[in-house]
Amino acid sequence: MRLSYSSINTYETCPAKFKFQYEDRLPSSPSPALAFGDSLHRALNLFHARPVPVAPSLEELYEMLEAVWVREGYASEEEERLYLEHGRHVLAQYHRDNARDYRIPAALEFRFTIEVEGVELSGVIDRMDRIPGGGYEIVDYKTSRRLPPRERVDRDLQLSVYHLAATEVWGIEPERLTLYFLLPGQRMSTVRSSGDLDALRRRIAVVAERIAAGKFEPRQNPLCDWCEYQRLCPLFRHRYEREDGDPAPRMTAIVDEWIELKRRGREVYRRLDELSALIHAFCEEHGYRRLFGTDGSAVDRRPQHVTAPDPVRLRQILEPLGLWEKVLSVDPGKLGDLIESRALPPEVEDAILSSREEVRTQFALHLRERERASR
Repeated sequence: MRLSYSSINTYETCPAKFKFQYEDRLPSSPSPALAFGDSLHRALNLFHARPVPVAPSLEELYEMLEAVWVREGYASEEEERLYLEHGRHVLAQYHRDNARDYRIPAALEFRFTIEVEGVELSGVIDRMDRIPGGGYEIVDYKTSRRLPPRERVDRDLQLSVYHLAATEVWGIEPERLTLYFLLPGQRMSTVRSSGDLDALRRRIAVVAERIAAGKFEPRQNPLCDWCEYQRLCPLFRHRYEREDGDPAPRMTAIVDEWIELKRRGREVYRRLDELSALIHAFCEEHGYRRLFGTDGSAVDRRPQHVTAPDPVRLRQILEPLGLWEKVLSVDPGKLGDLIESRALPPEVEDAILSSREEVRTQFALHLRERERASR
Protein backbone atom coordinates (compact mmCIF):
# COMPACT_ATOMS: atom_id res chain seq x y z
CA MET A 1 0.00 0.00 0.00
CA ARG A 2 1.24 3.48 -0.88
CA LEU A 3 0.25 6.46 1.28
CA SER A 4 1.32 10.05 1.80
CA TYR A 5 0.72 12.75 4.38
CA SER A 6 -2.16 14.08 2.29
CA SER A 7 -3.88 10.71 1.91
CA ILE A 8 -3.45 9.85 5.61
CA ASN A 9 -4.79 13.24 6.63
CA THR A 10 -7.73 12.83 4.25
CA TYR A 11 -8.55 9.40 5.66
CA GLU A 12 -8.39 10.59 9.27
CA THR A 13 -10.59 13.57 8.40
CA CYS A 14 -13.16 11.52 6.47
CA PRO A 15 -12.67 7.91 5.31
CA ALA A 16 -15.45 8.32 2.71
CA LYS A 17 -13.65 11.25 1.09
CA PHE A 18 -10.46 9.16 1.00
CA LYS A 19 -12.34 6.49 -0.93
CA PHE A 20 -13.80 8.95 -3.42
CA GLN A 21 -10.45 10.67 -3.96
CA TYR A 22 -7.84 7.91 -3.72
CA GLU A 23 -9.66 4.63 -4.27
CA ASP A 24 -12.26 5.67 -6.85
CA ARG A 25 -9.99 8.41 -8.24
CA LEU A 26 -12.90 10.73 -8.95
CA PRO A 27 -11.82 13.97 -10.63
CA SER A 28 -11.62 17.12 -8.54
CA SER A 29 -12.05 20.72 -9.60
CA PRO A 30 -9.26 23.31 -9.30
CA SER A 31 -9.81 26.17 -6.88
CA PRO A 32 -8.30 29.62 -6.40
CA ALA A 33 -6.82 28.65 -3.02
CA LEU A 34 -5.06 25.57 -4.43
CA ALA A 35 -3.79 27.41 -7.51
CA PHE A 36 -2.54 30.32 -5.40
CA GLY A 37 -0.73 28.04 -2.95
CA ASP A 38 0.83 26.01 -5.75
CA SER A 39 2.06 29.18 -7.46
CA LEU A 40 3.74 30.51 -4.31
CA HIS A 41 5.41 27.15 -3.66
CA ARG A 42 6.80 27.06 -7.20
CA ALA A 43 8.07 30.64 -7.02
CA LEU A 44 9.85 30.04 -3.70
CA ASN A 45 11.41 26.87 -5.10
CA LEU A 46 12.97 28.98 -7.89
CA PHE A 47 13.96 31.68 -5.38
CA HIS A 48 16.03 29.21 -3.34
CA ALA A 49 17.33 27.09 -6.25
CA ARG A 50 20.55 29.02 -6.83
CA PRO A 51 24.14 27.74 -6.77
CA VAL A 52 25.42 30.88 -5.02
CA PRO A 53 24.44 32.29 -1.60
CA VAL A 54 23.09 35.54 -3.03
CA ALA A 55 19.34 36.12 -3.06
CA PRO A 56 17.56 37.05 -6.28
CA SER A 57 16.24 40.60 -6.37
CA LEU A 58 12.61 41.31 -5.63
CA GLU A 59 11.96 42.02 -9.30
CA GLU A 60 13.45 38.64 -10.18
CA LEU A 61 11.17 37.01 -7.61
CA TYR A 62 8.16 38.71 -9.23
CA GLU A 63 9.26 37.35 -12.60
CA MET A 64 9.58 33.87 -11.11
CA LEU A 65 6.02 34.09 -9.79
CA GLU A 66 4.67 35.10 -13.20
CA ALA A 67 6.67 32.36 -14.91
CA VAL A 68 5.18 29.59 -12.75
CA TRP A 69 1.75 31.12 -12.13
CA VAL A 70 -1.03 28.50 -12.15
CA ARG A 71 -4.02 29.95 -14.01
CA GLU A 72 -6.54 27.15 -13.56
CA GLY A 73 -9.19 27.51 -10.87
CA TYR A 74 -10.08 31.20 -11.01
CA ALA A 75 -13.64 32.24 -11.78
CA SER A 76 -12.62 35.29 -13.82
CA GLU A 77 -9.65 37.28 -15.05
CA GLU A 78 -10.40 39.88 -12.39
CA GLU A 79 -10.23 37.27 -9.61
CA GLU A 80 -6.96 35.94 -11.02
CA ARG A 81 -5.53 39.48 -11.19
CA LEU A 82 -6.40 40.10 -7.52
CA TYR A 83 -4.74 36.85 -6.46
CA LEU A 84 -1.62 37.63 -8.50
CA GLU A 85 -1.37 41.07 -6.90
CA HIS A 86 -1.81 39.49 -3.48
CA GLY A 87 0.94 36.99 -4.33
CA ARG A 88 3.31 39.87 -5.10
CA HIS A 89 2.62 41.42 -1.69
CA VAL A 90 3.24 38.08 0.04
CA LEU A 91 6.53 37.56 -1.79
CA ALA A 92 7.64 41.14 -1.12
CA GLN A 93 7.35 40.48 2.60
CA TYR A 94 9.11 37.12 2.21
CA HIS A 95 11.95 38.85 0.36
CA ARG A 96 12.29 41.49 3.10
CA ASP A 97 12.44 38.80 5.78
CA ASN A 98 14.79 36.33 4.04
CA ALA A 99 17.00 37.99 1.40
CA ARG A 100 19.63 39.29 3.82
CA ASP A 101 20.28 35.88 5.44
CA TYR A 102 19.91 33.93 2.20
CA ARG A 103 21.72 30.57 2.19
CA ILE A 104 21.87 27.63 -0.18
CA PRO A 105 19.46 24.98 1.15
CA ALA A 106 20.63 21.51 2.07
CA ALA A 107 17.63 20.12 0.17
CA LEU A 108 14.87 21.63 -1.93
CA GLU A 109 11.61 20.06 -3.14
CA PHE A 110 13.01 16.69 -2.07
CA ARG A 111 10.82 13.74 -3.04
CA PHE A 112 11.10 10.70 -0.81
CA THR A 113 9.63 7.24 -0.42
CA ILE A 114 10.24 5.25 2.75
CA GLU A 115 8.77 2.05 4.15
CA VAL A 116 6.84 2.34 7.41
CA GLU A 117 5.15 -0.73 8.91
CA GLY A 118 4.85 -2.32 5.45
CA VAL A 119 3.49 0.90 3.90
CA GLU A 120 5.26 2.90 1.18
CA LEU A 121 5.12 6.44 2.51
CA SER A 122 5.91 9.19 0.02
CA GLY A 123 6.07 12.96 0.15
CA VAL A 124 7.88 16.15 -0.83
CA ILE A 125 9.87 18.27 1.62
CA ASP A 126 9.71 21.94 0.60
CA ARG A 127 13.10 22.85 2.04
CA MET A 128 15.75 21.75 4.50
CA ASP A 129 18.34 24.26 5.77
CA ARG A 130 21.59 23.89 7.62
CA ILE A 131 21.40 25.72 10.92
CA PRO A 132 24.46 27.93 11.62
CA GLY A 133 26.59 26.07 14.13
CA GLY A 134 25.29 22.65 13.10
CA GLY A 135 22.03 20.82 12.75
CA TYR A 136 19.20 20.96 10.25
CA GLU A 137 15.79 22.61 9.98
CA ILE A 138 12.93 21.36 7.82
CA VAL A 139 10.70 24.13 6.47
CA ASP A 140 7.22 23.69 5.02
CA TYR A 141 5.34 26.60 3.47
CA LYS A 142 1.71 27.24 4.38
CA THR A 143 -0.71 29.70 2.77
CA SER A 144 -3.42 29.69 5.44
CA ARG A 145 -4.19 33.11 6.87
CA ARG A 146 -4.46 32.20 10.53
CA LEU A 147 -1.81 30.73 12.77
CA PRO A 148 -2.88 27.44 14.39
CA PRO A 149 -2.72 26.83 18.14
CA ARG A 150 0.71 25.79 19.41
CA GLU A 151 -0.50 22.31 20.39
CA ARG A 152 -1.64 21.65 16.82
CA VAL A 153 1.83 22.44 15.49
CA ASP A 154 3.39 20.20 18.12
CA ARG A 155 1.36 17.26 16.84
CA ASP A 156 1.26 18.23 13.14
CA LEU A 157 1.22 15.04 11.07
CA GLN A 158 3.08 16.46 8.10
CA LEU A 159 6.06 17.63 10.16
CA SER A 160 6.19 14.25 11.91
CA VAL A 161 6.30 12.49 8.54
CA TYR A 162 9.09 14.78 7.33
CA HIS A 163 11.12 14.19 10.49
CA LEU A 164 10.78 10.43 10.02
CA ALA A 165 11.79 10.75 6.36
CA ALA A 166 14.91 12.73 7.31
CA THR A 167 15.99 10.03 9.76
CA GLU A 168 15.32 7.23 7.27
CA VAL A 169 16.79 8.88 4.14
CA TRP A 170 19.66 10.99 5.49
CA GLY A 171 20.20 9.45 8.92
CA ILE A 172 19.82 12.83 10.65
CA GLU A 173 17.60 14.12 13.44
CA PRO A 174 16.32 17.59 12.44
CA GLU A 175 16.75 20.09 15.26
CA ARG A 176 13.74 22.15 14.14
CA LEU A 177 10.57 21.50 12.20
CA THR A 178 9.06 24.74 10.95
CA LEU A 179 5.76 25.73 9.39
CA TYR A 180 6.32 28.99 7.52
CA PHE A 181 3.00 30.81 7.22
CA LEU A 182 3.52 33.03 4.18
CA LEU A 183 0.48 35.29 4.46
CA PRO A 184 1.14 36.57 7.99
CA GLY A 185 4.87 36.06 7.38
CA GLN A 186 5.47 34.10 10.58
CA ARG A 187 7.22 30.87 11.50
CA MET A 188 6.12 28.29 14.05
CA SER A 189 8.74 25.70 14.99
CA THR A 190 8.57 22.46 16.92
CA VAL A 191 10.50 19.23 17.52
CA ARG A 192 9.79 15.50 17.60
CA SER A 193 11.02 12.82 19.99
CA SER A 194 11.68 9.14 19.35
CA GLY A 195 8.41 8.45 21.16
CA ASP A 196 6.59 10.75 18.74
CA LEU A 197 8.02 8.78 15.81
CA ASP A 198 6.95 5.47 17.35
CA ALA A 199 3.43 6.88 17.72
CA LEU A 200 3.54 8.01 14.08
CA ARG A 201 4.45 4.50 12.92
CA ARG A 202 1.50 3.05 14.85
CA ARG A 203 -0.77 5.73 13.44
CA ILE A 204 0.23 4.93 9.86
CA ALA A 205 -0.21 1.21 10.49
CA VAL A 206 -3.75 1.73 11.86
CA VAL A 207 -4.76 3.83 8.84
CA ALA A 208 -3.38 1.19 6.47
CA GLU A 209 -5.21 -1.59 8.32
CA ARG A 210 -8.49 0.29 8.22
CA ILE A 211 -8.13 1.00 4.50
CA ALA A 212 -7.33 -2.65 3.79
CA ALA A 213 -10.42 -3.65 5.79
CA GLY A 214 -12.64 -1.38 3.67
CA LYS A 215 -13.53 1.03 6.49
CA PHE A 216 -14.74 4.01 4.46
CA GLU A 217 -17.58 5.41 6.56
CA PRO A 218 -18.36 9.14 6.22
CA ARG A 219 -17.31 11.37 9.08
CA GLN A 220 -18.87 14.73 9.85
CA ASN A 221 -16.14 17.38 10.09
CA PRO A 222 -15.64 21.15 9.69
CA LEU A 223 -14.65 20.75 6.02
CA CYS A 224 -17.91 19.08 4.96
CA ASP A 225 -19.41 22.34 3.68
CA TRP A 226 -16.53 22.69 1.20
CA CYS A 227 -16.36 19.05 0.08
CA GLU A 228 -16.92 18.50 -3.63
CA TYR A 229 -18.07 14.91 -3.07
CA GLN A 230 -21.26 15.88 -1.23
CA ARG A 231 -23.53 14.42 -3.93
CA LEU A 232 -21.99 10.99 -3.30
CA CYS A 233 -21.88 11.23 0.49
CA PRO A 234 -24.51 9.48 2.63
CA LEU A 235 -24.44 12.44 5.01
CA PHE A 236 -25.85 14.70 2.27
CA ARG A 237 -28.11 12.21 0.49
CA HIS A 238 -31.38 13.79 1.61
CA ARG A 239 -30.24 17.28 0.66
CA TYR A 240 -29.70 16.36 -2.97
CA GLU A 241 -32.72 14.08 -3.20
CA ARG A 242 -34.86 17.11 -2.34
CA GLU A 243 -33.67 18.87 -5.51
CA ASP A 244 -35.85 16.48 -7.56
CA GLY A 245 -38.80 16.77 -5.18
CA ASP A 246 -38.79 16.20 -1.45
CA PRO A 247 -39.23 12.43 -0.85
CA ALA A 248 -40.52 13.02 2.69
CA PRO A 249 -42.08 16.49 3.04
CA ARG A 250 -43.71 15.58 6.36
CA MET A 251 -40.31 14.73 7.85
CA THR A 252 -38.84 17.93 6.46
CA ALA A 253 -41.53 19.84 8.34
CA ILE A 254 -40.68 17.90 11.50
CA VAL A 255 -36.98 18.73 11.09
CA ASP A 256 -37.86 22.41 10.58
CA GLU A 257 -39.87 22.39 13.80
CA TRP A 258 -37.03 20.64 15.64
CA ILE A 259 -34.54 23.25 14.40
CA GLU A 260 -36.79 26.08 15.57
CA LEU A 261 -37.19 24.53 19.02
CA LYS A 262 -33.46 23.91 19.34
CA ARG A 263 -32.72 27.55 18.58
CA ARG A 264 -35.37 28.72 21.04
CA GLY A 265 -33.89 26.31 23.58
CA ARG A 266 -30.49 27.94 23.20
CA GLU A 267 -31.96 31.28 24.20
CA VAL A 268 -33.83 29.71 27.13
CA TYR A 269 -30.70 27.98 28.50
CA ARG A 270 -28.60 31.08 27.97
CA ARG A 271 -31.04 33.11 30.05
CA LEU A 272 -31.22 30.33 32.67
CA ASP A 273 -27.43 30.49 33.05
CA GLU A 274 -27.55 34.26 33.49
CA LEU A 275 -30.29 34.06 36.12
CA SER A 276 -28.59 31.16 37.92
CA ALA A 277 -25.40 33.19 38.25
CA LEU A 278 -27.35 36.09 39.80
CA ILE A 279 -29.18 33.79 42.22
CA HIS A 280 -25.97 32.03 43.32
CA ALA A 281 -24.22 35.36 43.81
CA PHE A 282 -27.08 36.72 45.93
CA CYS A 283 -27.22 33.54 48.04
CA GLU A 284 -23.47 33.67 48.55
CA GLU A 285 -23.54 37.31 49.64
CA HIS A 286 -26.50 37.04 52.04
CA GLY A 287 -26.17 33.48 53.30
CA TYR A 288 -29.32 32.10 51.69
CA ARG A 289 -29.63 28.50 50.48
CA ARG A 290 -33.08 28.94 48.94
CA LEU A 291 -34.91 31.91 47.43
CA PHE A 292 -38.69 31.88 47.03
CA GLY A 293 -40.70 33.23 44.16
CA THR A 294 -44.48 33.44 43.80
CA ASP A 295 -44.77 29.94 42.33
CA GLY A 296 -41.82 27.91 43.65
CA SER A 297 -38.27 28.37 44.82
CA ALA A 298 -34.69 28.36 43.61
CA VAL A 299 -32.37 26.15 45.64
CA ASP A 300 -28.67 26.88 45.80
CA ARG A 301 -27.22 23.38 45.42
CA ARG A 302 -23.49 23.85 45.54
CA PRO A 303 -21.75 20.90 43.92
CA GLN A 304 -19.14 19.04 45.94
CA HIS A 305 -16.17 18.63 43.61
CA VAL A 306 -13.88 15.66 44.20
CA THR A 307 -10.44 15.94 42.66
CA ALA A 308 -8.74 12.83 41.29
CA PRO A 309 -7.61 10.75 44.30
CA ASP A 310 -4.69 8.37 44.64
CA PRO A 311 -6.22 5.19 43.11
CA VAL A 312 -4.08 2.84 45.24
CA ARG A 313 -5.03 4.59 48.50
CA LEU A 314 -8.68 4.85 47.43
CA ARG A 315 -8.81 1.12 46.72
CA GLN A 316 -7.35 0.35 50.15
CA ILE A 317 -10.16 2.35 51.73
CA LEU A 318 -13.12 1.16 49.66
CA GLU A 319 -12.31 -2.49 48.89
CA PRO A 320 -12.67 -3.76 52.51
CA LEU A 321 -16.12 -2.16 52.54
CA GLY A 322 -17.16 -3.82 49.28
CA LEU A 323 -17.46 -0.43 47.61
CA TRP A 324 -14.50 -0.47 45.21
CA GLU A 325 -16.52 -1.79 42.26
CA LYS A 326 -19.00 1.06 42.65
CA VAL A 327 -16.43 3.62 41.48
CA LEU A 328 -15.27 1.54 38.51
CA SER A 329 -17.15 2.11 35.28
CA VAL A 330 -16.69 2.56 31.54
CA ASP A 331 -17.51 6.05 30.35
CA PRO A 332 -19.81 5.50 27.34
CA GLY A 333 -19.07 8.97 26.03
CA LYS A 334 -15.32 8.42 26.03
CA LEU A 335 -15.78 4.97 24.49
CA GLY A 336 -17.89 6.51 21.74
CA ASP A 337 -15.27 9.20 21.14
CA LEU A 338 -12.58 6.52 20.89
CA ILE A 339 -14.55 4.60 18.27
CA GLU A 340 -15.40 7.79 16.39
CA SER A 341 -11.73 8.85 16.36
CA ARG A 342 -10.93 6.13 13.78
CA ALA A 343 -7.74 5.50 15.75
CA LEU A 344 -8.52 1.85 16.52
CA PRO A 345 -7.34 -1.05 14.34
CA PRO A 346 -10.36 -2.50 12.53
CA GLU A 347 -10.36 -5.79 14.45
CA VAL A 348 -10.28 -3.92 17.78
CA GLU A 349 -13.17 -1.67 16.75
CA ASP A 350 -15.19 -4.65 15.54
CA ALA A 351 -14.48 -6.53 18.78
CA ILE A 352 -15.72 -3.61 20.88
CA LEU A 353 -18.88 -3.19 18.83
CA SER A 354 -19.67 -6.90 19.04
CA SER A 355 -18.61 -7.47 22.64
CA ARG A 356 -20.67 -9.48 25.14
CA GLU A 357 -21.83 -6.26 26.77
CA GLU A 358 -23.37 -5.36 23.39
CA VAL A 359 -22.08 -1.86 22.79
CA ARG A 360 -24.82 -0.05 20.92
CA THR A 361 -24.37 3.01 18.76
CA GLN A 362 -27.14 5.59 19.07
CA PHE A 363 -28.23 8.51 16.96
CA ALA A 364 -27.28 11.85 18.49
CA LEU A 365 -29.01 14.81 16.87
CA HIS A 366 -27.06 18.04 16.71
CA LEU A 367 -28.15 21.28 15.13
CA ARG A 368 -25.87 22.46 12.35
CA GLU A 369 -26.53 25.88 10.95
CA ARG A 370 -27.37 26.20 7.29
CA GLU A 371 -24.42 25.53 4.97
CA ARG A 372 -22.90 28.33 2.92
CA ALA A 373 -25.50 30.03 0.77
CA SER A 374 -23.43 29.73 -2.41
CA ARG A 375 -21.60 26.64 -3.52
